[in-house]
Amino acid sequence: SLGYAVATTIAKRTLGGLNPVGLATTQLGLSSVILLPVALIGPAPAPLTLSAVGAVAFLGVVGSGLAYLLYYGLLARVSPTQVTAVTYALPVWGLGWADLAGEPVGALSVAGVLVVLAGLGLINLPPRPRPLPV
Repeated sequence: SLGYAVATTIAKRTLGGLNPVGLATTQLGLSSVILLPVALIGPAPAPLTLSAVGAVAFLGVVGSGLAYLLYYGLLARVSPTQVTAVTYALPVWGLGWADLAGEPVGALSVAGVLVVLAGLGLINLPPRPRPLPV
């Protein structure tokens, strides 16, 4: 969490004005280049098939690629606090998917969702005007 917050703050300050598509492409491309030797050297947990490579490519482009595109696009328009606040909503999505899968969702979990949503609402309130110095 700390690393994500620090990286977002630094990215807001240093990457402002750059194209979000270029940023997302560069980040994912470089990480792929860095991880490829490790993936090739390490033991394969299962046989490498065309469908497996396609699935990884699909997840990389649609999952991570779209997420980073949205991340850098948001970072260009809102504060780092608002950008990182989206991570607080992930447990809410998890509970939604759990409910769809038929898993039990207790009252304490629902209360936690309400706390998260209230916090997100507070983060997105417009700032109050400061009183003028006398």
